[in-house]
Amino acid sequence: MSDQDPAAEAQAREIIDQINGLVGRVWAHFTARAAEVGLSVPEAKALQAVEIDQDVPMRTIAARLHANPSNVTVVISRLEARGLISRTAGADRRVKGVRLTASGQALRDRLDDRLAAEHPALNGLSANQRESLLRLLRRLGQYAG
Repeated sequence: MSDQDPAAEAQAREIIDQINGLVGRVWAHFTARAAEVGLSVPEAKALQAVEIDQDVPMRTIAARLHANPSNVTVVISRLEARGLISRTAGADRRVKGVRLTASGQALRDRLDDRLAAEHPALNGLSANQRESLLRLLRRLGQYAG
């Protein structure tokens, strides 16, 4: 940022501050909505990373969650014990596939509905503002690494 003029640097810092504040509010919202449906944050994130119509390898779930596979195994075991997911062994018995059960899908749908309600990133935005935000997020998603 040191190559930028002072106004551009101040603008960049404000953008970063605004994003950081929004991320904190979004995280608090997510944490509260997960608790409302009886899930811990890791359980809610894992439930979102699994599909109902196809087996997802544990390694893929860990990558989606940016988590250590051994930690994901513990969370998946808790979800399986609650009947929210099922595990199957594939052709390579070392690779376990995970998929949502009907109960898991129903709970994820409830979570998704609760997350959409009064979401801190969307409150007070007009339809045009939401469309602009969506375009910016899609563009930013292209550069995320």
